[in-house]
Amino acid sequence: MTARLGHIPADQSPTLPGESRQHFWPDGTFRYELFGPRQHLQALHPENTRTHNGLRKGVISFAQRVSDGKKNWKEWVVPVGGDAILQAEQVLRAGGDDVYISQQVFNRWRGVADLSALGSNYVDLDYHQRARWKEKRPGDVAASVLHKLEEGDIPFPSYILSTGRGLVCVWLTELLPPMALPRWSRVQKALAGVLTEFGADKRALDAARVFRLSGSTNSRAEWDRRQVGMIWCQGTPDAPLRHQFGTLADEVLPYTQAQIISLQAERAARHEEREGRPRQSAQKLTGATYWSTVHDDLQSLRRYRNPETGTLPPGQRDIWLFVAANALSWTRAVDDMEREIRILAMQSAGWSESESKARMSAVVKRAQQAASGKMVAYSGKEVDARYRMKADTIIDWLQIEPEEMRSADLRVLIDADRCREREAERQTESRRRRGAKDRNEQQAARLELGRQCLYLATKDGMNRDDLAAHFGVSTGHISNAMKEARAADG
Repeated sequence: MTARLGHIPADQSPTLPGESRQHFWPDGTFRYELFGPRQHLQALHPENTRTHNGLRKGVISFAQRVSDGKKNWKEWVVPVGGDAILQAEQVLRAGGDDVYISQQVFNRWRGVADLSALGSNYVDLDYHQRARWKEKRPGDVAASVLHKLEEGDIPFPSYILSTGRGLVCVWLTELLPPMALPRWSRVQKALAGVLTEFGADKRALDAARVFRLSGSTNSRAEWDRRQVGMIWCQGTPDAPLRHQFGTLADEVLPYTQAQIISLQAERAARHEEREGRPRQSAQKLTGATYWSTVHDDLQSLRRYRNPETGTLPPGQRDIWLFVAANALSWTRAVDDMEREIRILAMQSAGWSESESKARMSAVVKRAQQAASGKMVAYSGKEVDARYRMKADTIIDWLQIEPEEMRSADLRVLIDADRCREREAERQTESRRRRGAKDRNEQQAARLELGRQCLYLATKDGMNRDDLAAHFGVSTGHISNAMKEARAADG
């Protein structure tokens, strides 16, 4: 293992012992016969080793493309574990065309808003849309993908699936809490960026994504490639390599977590040394990051107001959901946004799908208009069709109290007083990371210096310049120290 590659090196065209363990598709592509639906579920959603019975909390989502004259898509959730494995096998026995499974675990519904845990990173490669690759065999494209990753010193995935017209590269990791989502998302974008030339789907990077189930078939693919299956892995099909997320992120992102903290501290120290005062926060929120933070604040507020169930009382639901849905319209694609709105409505108000669709239709309509490029007139100008709301307006609508701002640790939906408090807290933490003393320690040190200066001035007749040179500080610091010592000692 190298210092750069945080994984076990693997053969780019591995084989397994025993003819019964390997199979070739009609086009000559190698696949692992033993990586069926059971192994796929066990790799993505393994047992929890921290509990005595191995059971994990949450559900995974199954979906299937259907043609019943009403809908073209049906979806259902199953508790993670043995029930999900049995369900996968049953669905394939009943007809395995176009079956999908979620890559992550959720509390009750498939959606980022209801995420329970993260356990993998992934990139969907639609190489059939790229002229250079669309006529290539899946195995040949996979070999080129691995070569590209090796060139960039990026860890190889745990396994690669052929999905009929594309590939899915999956990096299995340990289970991560939902709070890891921001860094997880940065890793997603970085991996997709590296594999852009292979048709990396930048719209399929969210944590609520579903991909095809191994052993199922793709009805839209050519006949000799329609079966979904593993064509490459690290480790073995029943135990693919599982990465440590921290190591994976450090290898993929431009800076490691430790480097980011160090660079922030160094910049703050340089500014303070140059300007003589702590650096003020220079973080600016773009439209997308502003609304993403508003959405996070709304979730924190909802959980704070009702920590047991998270359900809002009548009178708060409509306004909260309107603001939350609008926040999603600025940060999600329309299809993803509608799914997330349904989940938020069930979580916070217990609304049915039809009820949430009816009540939030105005927000969805505005999002659809924005996605199509339609502008609306506002104050004599043509602007984006989506609703705009200032933080002060949202605070007023939801009647957010100062204590709620502090206790729920809100970041954007705060008043001026709380904003000043947060800035003071950031400066204190910045000084602490740089090893600076707190104010009480600084005052005590200055008082001791002042007493020594008064003693030397009386005993040896040293003036301010002499004292400054003796202690290696400025004359102004000497004056302040002596003044505080006189006041303290009467």
